[in-house]
Amino acid sequence: MVIQPDPTGQYGMRRFTPESLAEIERLIEERRRLELEGAAPEPGPQEPNGGMEAGKSLPMIYGDAPDDMLNMPLEDIDPFYKEQKTFIVITKGNTIFRFNAEPACYILSPFNLLRRGAIKILIHSYPFSSESTSAHFRCLLPWTCRWHVAENYYYI
Repeated sequence: MVIQPDPTGQYGMRRFTPESLAEIERLIEERRRLELEGAAPEPGPQEPNGGMEAGKSLPMIYGDAPDDMLNMPLEDIDPFYKEQKTFIVITKGNTIFRFNAEPACYILSPFNLLRRGAIKILIHSYPFSSESTSAHFRCLLPWTCRWHVAENYYYI
């Protein structure tokens, strides 16, 4: 049997849907069933791909993610995670964020609106990345220090 490699480039990226989660659960159940029967399941990668760690940029072999797939939950493209309940989100800068697909707090599925909003807030560094924000904090810090010194001066 010839094993076809996963497609690379933008064609290897698929949205993470309830059907994707069902497929992952089916793979996990199939592996469990094979282990209970005593048959050896097909060995997969023993460790994650070092180039696709969370927080790193997407490897060049995958190219740039299509605009409609940026900041959206996608099926994990690392073969190590194919049988684990995880999904990834790729940001505009092609940074990879990996999330667990188990229900958060036992009630919020990965498709819950509240959880998707929390993921969007987590992956966007908006208030802390612009030059104007850092300039704002540079001006605010001395003012705050002066205010504390003046406040403590009156108590002495």
